[in-house]
Amino acid sequence: MKKEFFELGRILKPQGIRGEIKINAYTDDMERFAYLSHVYVQRAGEMQKMPVQSNRTDHAFAYLKLKGVESRDAAETLRGIMLYIDRTNAAKLPEGRHYIEDMIGLLVVDTKGNELGKLTEIIKTGAADVFCVAGENRMMMFPSVPHVVLLTDVEAGRIMVDADKLKEVCVYDDL
Repeated sequence: MKKEFFELGRILKPQGIRGEIKINAYTDDMERFAYLSHVYVQRAGEMQKMPVQSNRTDHAFAYLKLKGVESRDAAETLRGIMLYIDRTNAAKLPEGRHYIEDMIGLLVVDTKGNELGKLTEIIKTGAADVFCVAGENRMMMFPSVPHVVLLTDVEAGRIMVDADKLKEVCVYDDL
């Protein structure tokens, strides 16, 4: 089941005195923030839509001014809160790319037919994402590179990895 909302980033702190907030963005494309008309925050178990009044980015962070957040004190109440975007307004991905939220929980199998476990986490390292897989008796971590990860089929709920290449790059931790 696909999630309706994606994590966009975490609010780090107020920025200045007029209610702007600094965001640790969870995106490969910081320019994505330039096109946001709204974001969501979760309060009391419900998603609350908040219009974006203005935005800017630098190489590492996004800065948003949300409508209704007019002071540093008001922005301070948002510190540490996760921002979300709904699937309809999320960035469109190129063919063959998938949202992390859609991949978590996929069954990982190798080319020899072995079920290795479920994808539990994807660590962004800059060079190559690292897939964390929880099996029955052990955890494993390996880079998500084309010669190791052969196929990601979100609809079928599985990821296929090359059994031989996996032996060369995988790190195991017995549970």
